[in-house]
Parts: sequence; structure tokens; C-alpha cells
Amino acid sequence: MPAANEDPVGPKAVPVAKGPQLVTINCGQTFLVAGTGGEIGSGQLTTGLYHADTRFISGYRMELNGKPLEPISSSQLAFWRARWELIGSARRVDEGAADADGTVTVTLDRHLSQGRMHDDLTVHRWGRQPVELLLTIALESDFADLFEVRTRRWQRRTHLVTAWDSSQTLETSYRRGDFVRRHRVRFHPHVAGASYGNGALRFPIDLRERQAWRICLQHDLIDRLGARPVLVPCPGTAGPASDAGARHRRWVRGSARLSAADPRLQRAYERSIQDFGSLRMFEFDLGPDLWVPAAGVPWFVALFGRDSLIAAQQALIVDPRIALATLTRLGELQAAAEDPFRDAEPGKILHELRRGEWAHFRVVPHSPYYGTADATSLYLMLLGESWRWGVDAATLRPLADVARRCLSWIDHHGDRDGDGIQEYAPLAPGNYRNQSWRDAEDGVLDEEGGLPALPLATCELQAYAYEAKLQMADLFAAWGERNLARQLRRQAKLLRQKIKDLFWDPERQLLAMAVDGAKQRILTASSNPGHCLWLGVLDENEARLAADRLMLTDLFCGWGLRTLSSAHPSFDPHSYQRGSVWPHDTVIAAAGLRRYGRVEQSWQLLDGILAAAAAFEGSQLPELFAGLERQALDVPVPYRQANVPQAWAAGSVFQAVRVLLGLHPDVPSGKLYIDPRLPTWCPELELHDVRLGPGRVSIKAHRGRDGRSQADVRFRGVHLEVVQGPPRGHHL
Repeated sequence: MPAANEDPVGPKAVPVAKGPQLVTINCGQTFLVAGTGGEIGSGQLTTGLYHADTRFISGYRMELNGKPLEPISSSQLAFWRARWELIGSARRVDEGAADADGTVTVTLDRHLSQGRMHDDLTVHRWGRQPVELLLTIALESDFADLFEVRTRRWQRRTHLVTAWDSSQTLETSYRRGDFVRRHRVRFHPHVAGASYGNGALRFPIDLRERQAWRICLQHDLIDRLGARPVLVPCPGTAGPASDAGARHRRWVRGSARLSAADPRLQRAYERSIQDFGSLRMFEFDLGPDLWVPAAGVPWFVALFGRDSLIAAQQALIVDPRIALATLTRLGELQAAAEDPFRDAEPGKILHELRRGEWAHFRVVPHSPYYGTADATSLYLMLLGESWRWGVDAATLRPLADVARRCLSWIDHHGDRDGDGIQEYAPLAPGNYRNQSWRDAEDGVLDEEGGLPALPLATCELQAYAYEAKLQMADLFAAWGERNLARQLRRQAKLLRQKIKDLFWDPERQLLAMAVDGAKQRILTASSNPGHCLWLGVLDENEARLAADRLMLTDLFCGWGLRTLSSAHPSFDPHSYQRGSVWPHDTVIAAAGLRRYGRVEQSWQLLDGILAAAAAFEGSQLPELFAGLERQALDVPVPYRQANVPQAWAAGSVFQAVRVLLGLHPDVPSGKLYIDPRLPTWCPELELHDVRLGPGRVSIKAHRGRDGRSQADVRFRGVHLEVVQGPPRGHHL
């Protein structure tokens, strides 16, 4: 295993880890998963064009003169655009001899915008003789709900109607009560002789030597009654299909810029900026610069509680406005009443919001679903952090009632038995068994691999609640509610002691992963204690022992922290949460190690994640990857169903920068705490145009020959006292 202070492998020598060769592009809640030839279907059950949690195109297959086209290449040109090059023959199927000079190429250029896809097709004849071609495009629309595709529990649909009219418009529609989905296809320019039959569009093409024939198909994905989308110019000839590209460029220009001596960190940061912007959900925009990120592409293109809140917190260093938009939207959807089917309770912050047929008709509870025990505390953590980063108390004041309801939920519904600890259990059969960040059915296991008795209290849930109360104590004090602030500080102090009493095992000197329904400690070795280190709930001695346990080789595999020890009987490095590596989880632990002075060990974790990022194509971190041991000249192995891009995976790079700089703004108190600790593999680090309140700050940090790091800080539009070192009480 390479040491943390070794130089990274040069970019030309870095092996690249590649996953399954599907092409995915997205724009807002519209996304496409297609094959190597741009095809949809053909035995690939998850491919399709999706919008509003519905698959609008389930089959797309092109043929030239009755024969399939052969893929040459596929490329993602932007997150909303991809291109496929294909080759065919000018010979018809029924001809007896091949045309030796009959090569024909087809370029398929696809552009996505919100609720729309453009297929820009160019057919090029390279032979010497004129040819007559017939291009056919077979289309299918099953309007499957996203949950059908993911679970393979298929629903039979009637009332699907397909119509082709004289205006050369093809429309397939599905309606069930007030639920409507329509796929409309139009094309330009007009094609003489174009027809539709047996599920396929047919375009006759006459081509002379080295001629090109072009057509643009506009696919409108309609999800409401009465919508009448207009035919717009083809983006291949008239600029972007929507303002998605312009908004993305504005986001990139307005984000904090990084210059790092380590090329892995530089590339990963730049890619994470692109990935984060690609997850923008236009449905939840509050203005040109206030938007909420989706959790991930392709399967989590939706508003989430936990994911969006953690991602927004990671992105504070890049753009704090994302946090304000996320807080506003999630506050609007806060649960107001009990609904066991949706695991809803008054004051609770949602887990996931879906707009598909199954959510609409309550086949699944995601309308929205509230089955998360941590999002409510994470909401308060982000609210307090946003204030420290310069969103003024008056701007946040409209969220005060949301915050009170969150605190009430934490004290009552979150604490199911009144013992002062956060526990969870589903309120209805079939709902999520695990409602912490490890929300797979087998995400929390006992030491033998069994499912512990409910309700469960995981250690990081307590740390989140502790931090939430501390953050809100200061913010409520700023709002003038000092009695409530004092009460919250007392509660936080009591909770910290309860964590020690219930979760720390004095005999084995371990922090329990969880406490089960019988209040028995679950001492399964996992990455969860890293979250407790991050938020400072452990005493120095406990933290030292917890840090030592995290860094043993059964948890630290060289790329990052495994979610479950390789010595556990249920360990599976290729599983979702039984031994895989999640970048955000590892970087949170790195922040925790740094908090307690374990700087070199935090560097080891960051070095592992950056090495993994360098090995993935385009330096793009996935949601998770396999927890296999890192060997010399090795590459990380992808998890086959990982979301890429994914918000908190991209955001983990932002948090890594913050860990290296030791950056903790406190704009309300007029201070900027900074404590850079740079490793030998990154001796210089510059971060420019970080937003702090009404102004910006730029930081230049460097590592000296003596191993100590210094920082030069420059302000524009705001002035804060620069304090070298962590905030008071940050080292416990």
C-alpha cells in the first residue's frame, strides 16, 4: 500500500477503471441511459429516456436498408449531450451482391433539455455511386415507473394510444385518471415520403457522392394535462436546446476556484464542479443562482433530504447559496402530520420525493417519503452552518418555525422511548428497515451478521443531533431567543454524556456502531465512528482509540474506509454497504481525524480517495466502489450500479479541500479560522473567490521546508479577523 506522502503516479501512467459501457446524460429530472450505439432496449432492461420518474422511451433502434448499424464510437460531450458514430452499408438486404464502395456513416447527436430530447441525425454517403436508402427508427414507449425498472416488478398498462397524423407528428400517450404521460415526436426539415408503421418511423433518403442528409427529431416528454410544447430549432445548428448550458457556465464561473500542486486534487475538484452543476434540478430553482442538487444520476435524479443536505454542506466552500435553496425547499415539504405509510411525523424532513405513477397512486410512499432518521438533524446542522458562512440571520429568520418543528421532532418522535437517544424503526410494514445513511436492508448488522432488533440507534445519529442543537443554540441566540439557546446547549451536553454511557464499550475500548432495541451495544466494526469524530462527541482518549480502530487494514483498504470490516462474516467488497467504499464517508472520517489532531492519518484517507479519483475515467468519483485491498499499480473496481455523477461523492472533494485548509468561517462573530496542514504530495493550495456573506475571500497556503503550513488570506467586500488555528472548542 503506498504511503500517504509518496508522490502520486503521473497522469500518463495512471490506470483507468471503467464500468459498464452505457452512456448516460441528463438535464434536470430528464435523463437518458443508452447503449454503445445509442440504442434503447435490445435486452438492456434499464436503458431508456426518463423524465418525471417515468420511462418515456423504452425502445429505440435504428436500421439502414433493413440492417442494424454497427457502432464505432460513443462520447459524452457534456452532461446534457452525447454523440454516437455508426457505420452501415448502402446494400439493401434483398440485393444479391455487395456494393464494394457502399460505406454509409450515421452520426447521432443527442441533446437533452428539461422534458425534451433532440436527435440530430446526419447520414453521410462516402461511395462513388448515388444510392437510395431507407432509414428506420423503431420506437417503443412503455411509460414504466422508475421503481418498476429498478425492481423488475412490471405493471401491465392499458389505454396506451399511438397516433400518426398528416403533419408528420407521432404521439404515444398513457392516461390513468389524472395521471398523464405523452411522448410526442416531430422532426424538421419536412421529409417527403416519411411514414410510420409497425412501430417504426421510415425516412427515404437519396444520396449522391459524398452527400450528407440531416434531420432533427424532437422528443417532447409531457407530464401534465393541457401541455402544448412548441417545435424549437435543432440545438445542433441553433445553439443550446435550453438555457441549461448557460446556467451551468454561470455556476462554474461563480464558484470558488482551486489551484493545487497535486494534479489529482486539481482534476478531481474541476470534475466535481462540473458534476455538481450537472445535478441541478430546474423544478426546485429559486432564481438564477439558487438551486437544489439531485442526489445522483441515473436512479436518484430527485429531491432527497439526507443527500441534498450533506451535499449542500460540502459545497459551502464552493457556493453557500445552494444551502439556502436546499433549506428553503426542504422546509416547504416538512411533514405536518402523521402518516405511517409514508413514515411521516410532524416536523420531520423528507427522505425522497418522486413524481411517477407509483408514488402518485401510493403504490410506493415516495410522495414524499419520510423514512430517514437523520435528515431532520442534518437540516439544522446546515441551517447553522449557513449562518456561519455569511447568510445573515434575517434572511434565515423565515425558517425559524421550521427549525422549532425539527427540534420538536428530535425530542419526541426521534427519541422513541424518551431516553434522550435518537432511534428509528419503520412505522408501516414494507418501509425502510434502516433509516440512517446506511439505509440498505442489511446496512446495519450485528457481529454475527444478523439483523439487530428494532428500534435501532446508530452512533452517528447521536452525533448529528448533538451538532444540530449546538448550531441552533447559537442561531436562536442571534434571533434573540436566549432562553431557548441555553436550553439547547444543556441538552447537547447531556446528549454527549449519553453517547459515552451507551455507545462506548469500556471493556473492549470500542465505540459501538449502534444500540439495538434491547439497548445492547452492537460492536460491529464499521466506518460509522468516523462521523462521531467529525462532530467532536468523543473525549480525547476515546477518540484516539476510535481513530486507531478506523485505520486498521480491515477497515482502511488503501483507497478509503470500508463500510464494514473485512473480518466480519458478512463482508462483501462488491455489496452496497457491507464492505464497499463511499467517498463521502471516507472524507467525513478524514475530517474527524483532522479534528482530533490525527493529521497524517487524515492525509492517508484523502490520498486514497484522490488516488481512486485519478484512476476513474475523467477523475469522476462514483457514489461508491468496491472495498478491495489496494495493491501496487492497482485500480479501484467500480460498483456495478453506482450513480455517477453523485452529489455527495462530488462534494467529498470540496470537503477534502476544507480539511487540508482547516477552514472554519464564523462571519457573525467577524472571524475566519484557518489552520492549513498540507502534505508533501500537495505542498501548495490556493482557493479563490470563496463567498462569505457580502464578499469573497482568497486563500493561498503552502507547506514550508520545516513541514509547517502557512496561509495568506485576502478579502474583497468583507473583512474578518483571521485566526490561525481551529475555533474554540473544536479540539476536544
